[in-house]
Amino acid sequence: MSTTIASPSPIDTSLVSYDAIPWAELIPGIEIRMLRTGEGSGTYTVMSRFAPGTVLPKHYHLGCVHAYTISGEWFYQEYDWVAGPASYIYEPPGSTHTLAVADAATEPAVIIFVIDQGMEIYGPSGEVLTVETAETITQMYRDVLKTKGIPLPTGILP
Repeated sequence: MSTTIASPSPIDTSLVSYDAIPWAELIPGIEIRMLRTGEGSGTYTVMSRFAPGTVLPKHYHLGCVHAYTISGEWFYQEYDWVAGPASYIYEPPGSTHTLAVADAATEPAVIIFVIDQGMEIYGPSGEVLTVETAETITQMYRDVLKTKGIPLPTGILP
């Protein structure tokens, strides 16, 4: 029995040019580049840049998360590790934590996140403030770019 390997097609493989996707500052100190919207799958990919001193609200992951640190350092306040350049983090569904970058950090933390099914963002009393999904984060990205007069990039993957 022989095996035939199909030739790659343009819909099998895609390239996102780093310079083709602009940063969008969601709030001071927190920027994202939307790399993949997930187009109905619930899984999206963002490159995030967190300034020194940034602390995100506590959040609960509805699905798994893969994180790869490009530069800088960051940590979860609930854990005893610090992720630095080339660190890979896997978070199972149900993970709850608070992402932070040390005040004394000398550079922003730049991380690529692949997030499945989104997350619940908690307020200071543990109440759910919002649910971030592929659709909501994509819309936030588009809204920020539009407000800043930056054209929506065509390179974002579906």
